[in-house]
Amino acid sequence: MVKPAIAKPKDLRQFSIVPIRATRDPRLTPTILRTLTALCAYTDRMGRTFVSQDRLGKDLGLTGAAVGRHLRALKDLGYIANAKPLHRSQRSKSRRVIYTPRMTEEEIRSGLSSAEVMELAEAESQIIAAAKANGKHNANAEQGREALKAGFVMLCEQYFADARAAGWWISDIQARRAALALAEQAAGCVRLDRTAAEAPSDALGYLDAPEDEMGL
Repeated sequence: MVKPAIAKPKDLRQFSIVPIRATRDPRLTPTILRTLTALCAYTDRMGRTFVSQDRLGKDLGLTGAAVGRHLRALKDLGYIANAKPLHRSQRSKSRRVIYTPRMTEEEIRSGLSSAEVMELAEAESQIIAAAKANGKHNANAEQGREALKAGFVMLCEQYFADARAAGWWISDIQARRAALALAEQAAGCVRLDRTAAEAPSDALGYLDAPEDEMGL
């Protein structure tokens, strides 16, 4: 049965609040300033953001690696810092845009109104709940990937057994290591998300090359 397509929520962001000092800083290149502007569009009232480099890359038309370089530059220049994680199981890196230098997260929170504190608490609860659900999903996906790898190893071992029967030679240890290496590579080629699978990949770019370039 084909699963119905799930509509993605519409992006309703219409503005970005950027530290005014960034507009006067000659050390910021246009692309780094664009990266800061895109990052600020995802901040909460604490200046924190949990957006990924890949998401910023899609917004800016840049690779995740390029975004990473710009974020490191912004951190070195004092525009962003690592934020405290919301929960112990948080794996993704959270960042905080520094609007007022030398001001701590506790000081920022203490300056919020009661309504803003309630709004922030509700947003944090939603993020924690989503993270827990995503963690469970990732665990199930990893189990499925390991099962696929195990099946691929069996196929490879059968291939080597057939090759030996046909007169070809490979040692037991070579066959085992080759099967494991090929299974790992094959597992890295598949994605649960079709959009992610069809997007260009730096690691698997050779798979997107025209057939004549691959000798097929």
